[in-house]
Amino acid sequence: MNVSQIPNIAVLIDAENVPARFADRLFEEIASIGHASVRRGYGDFTGLWSAAWASAFARHAVVPRQQFSVGRGKNSADIALVVDAMDLLNEGALDAICLVSGDSDFCPLALRIREKGVPLYGFGGSDTPERFRQSCRRFFYLENLLQNDAAASAASNTKVLQPVANASSVLRRALVHAQSQEGWVQLADAEQQLLRLRADFDPRTYGHRSLLGLVSRMKEFAIDLHGDGGPRIRLRRKSQRRSGAAAS
Repeated sequence: MNVSQIPNIAVLIDAENVPARFADRLFEEIASIGHASVRRGYGDFTGLWSAAWASAFARHAVVPRQQFSVGRGKNSADIALVVDAMDLLNEGALDAICLVSGDSDFCPLALRIREKGVPLYGFGGSDTPERFRQSCRRFFYLENLLQNDAAASAASNTKVLQPVANASSVLRRALVHAQSQEGWVQLADAEQQLLRLRADFDPRTYGHRSLLGLVSRMKEFAIDLHGDGGPRIRLRRKSQRRSGAAAS
């Protein structure tokens, strides 16, 4: 990809809601989306907890946006993040925004960014509200970012978020929408359809680094690795008949 074609993105971090241990893997994931020209972190950094974020901000050239807490229950950092996000939207110089938080208070902001037609990439914990997750072009669970980091996984007791069987329903729906002749679907097309159905779909949620690895563990799907356009998948014949009988 030409450098001029790399998306220009802003990364806005709710540092009071997200642990600093995710920072390194977070920016690795963001690098696969585009160039993070704007990097800002929000919070009251006068507390001892902020030492880890101070180090992470230095490593990744993040600009800290200090917001002093003026009382219990106040959310001055959240408000500052929202104001900056709206300013960036109105300037119109960004191709996408990455919002790093699992706070439900950001649902209205996520919806507004979507309405503006700017792709929103969300990053938050597994307890992030569904409304926020589905407002994003794509949502990444922070726990999944540590799957490929053995040391970090051991330190945080990272576990697979869902069993493989839980992926069956959404994958079936994706194949129904995307299937072509004889029911075969290119793996890349299936993945795109999955993200349209569920912005938070990620094979890592089920303990696999790729969709192909996930599908290979599911007996109801057949895989063809020798198609002209790359790997393709479909429901096995028995599974198709069972689905048809259930629908009738």
